[in-house]
Amino acid sequence: MRTVDSPTAFEEICKSVDVSRDGLLFLSSHAGYWKGQPLEITFPYSTDASALNQAQTAEVVRVFENDEGQFGIGVQFAAAKARAQGLTSSAVSDGTARTTGNQPASVVLAIEPDQHAADVMRGLLQKDAYTVIIVPTAQAALDFLKTTVPVVFVTEVENSDISGHDLCLIIKRNERLQSVPVILITSSGQPADYAASHELGAVVCMAKPFNPERLLNVIRLVAPPPSQRSVYGARLQPSAVERVL
Repeated sequence: MRTVDSPTAFEEICKSVDVSRDGLLFLSSHAGYWKGQPLEITFPYSTDASALNQAQTAEVVRVFENDEGQFGIGVQFAAAKARAQGLTSSAVSDGTARTTGNQPASVVLAIEPDQHAADVMRGLLQKDAYTVIIVPTAQAALDFLKTTVPVVFVTEVENSDISGHDLCLIIKRNERLQSVPVILITSSGQPADYAASHELGAVVCMAKPFNPERLLNVIRLVAPPPSQRSVYGARLQPSAVERVL
């Protein structure tokens, strides 16, 4: 990866990167990143031969510091930003972006039947001031989606009633919900699960078991926290790592 404003500066990020079709999140020991910074990302390995070693333009959309003193860098690919802007413009023009006037902001909707896992997820997300709604079944999630558009939807592939893949398909075919980022979690870890997830439009498919902090970081990437208060240590102020161009 190279910074466009300093093309001789190169950083290898493969050991810490989480990649989706819209962007990536990586950890760095360097503090020289800021919101809006242009980057060039090169992937040396790809299933698409035409994409090998092809640089993609991107932009830093989020910078934060974790408890270990490392900087988390959220990056959005230029192509994904163009898609999102096109979708937003068309949604505003035809009215599909309208939501219920009294719905809470920054709602994360998740399906999790295990109470302990639900409590862990809720505790992590509420620290960043997300409104967290966790339901035990897919049908309960569909009922909730009738009235509220979340900023992120998290579900396992292997639900007891409706599979995560089917839920993702339902969301992406619905004009009111199709822009909601879907994060799928699978316990099988089969390559077919990952391929199907991305084909259906999920931003990422994560294999269990995983560190809950990783899920939180992915959610931060696709839907930045509504609160700017520091949850990574009082020693860091947002202005120290974030600059608006």
